[in-house]
Amino acid sequence: MTKHNNFSSSSIGSKTLMATTGLFLIFFLVVHLCGNLQMFAGQDAVNTYAVLLKSFPKLLWSMRIALIAAFVLHIYTSIQLTIKNRAARPIAYGQNQPVRSTLASRTMLLSGLVVLAFVLFHLAHLTLGWISPEQANLIDAQGRHDVYNMTVLGFQNIYICSFYIVAQILLCLHISHGFSSSAQTLGLSAHGRCAVFLRRFGVCFALLIAILYISIPASVWLGIIPTEL
Repeated sequence: MTKHNNFSSSSIGSKTLMATTGLFLIFFLVVHLCGNLQMFAGQDAVNTYAVLLKSFPKLLWSMRIALIAAFVLHIYTSIQLTIKNRAARPIAYGQNQPVRSTLASRTMLLSGLVVLAFVLFHLAHLTLGWISPEQANLIDAQGRHDVYNMTVLGFQNIYICSFYIVAQILLCLHISHGFSSSAQTLGLSAHGRCAVFLRRFGVCFALLIAILYISIPASVWLGIIPTEL
């Protein structure tokens, strides 16, 4: 009985931790998107925003550390729960035909892994400057780090642009299921109508986030956001 109780408590704790870290990461996505959308305002707006962020190094690094911790915990708890679920059901079903599951729920592992790969690539590309370092060293007319042109030149590469768009589509699937799942774990969708509303809201929210993120590389590729060199 004790082992059973410990197992239940551990599972509930893992689900709660995964839900809270997931919602925190979604919050960051929204904040990050607000900054990224300044690409439509032009070079000065983007580079001014970048300088503003760097003028608060303690706040910036505190946020980065919190993000890394949330990301690691989210991945760890998802792996932990997957292992526990498989251990609880050691014998596979004879017919693997999902009835009520959705595409988003069935691709959570795949979408999560691709998003993780994208985040690592994104950091190496636009934050650390390991990919195309000549673009990372660009300086604008005012002597500021030219984040705007670095981003535009990066998205003019069809492979980088395509990978970014695919990652956003999979992120959309991940969020659409993760949002309603997190709400259920945290007890926010106890009633039937509330559960339906949160599920639909999660899908619409995920679509909006994906469309807005995709609008940036798509606009670069279509020439709507040009280089300003």
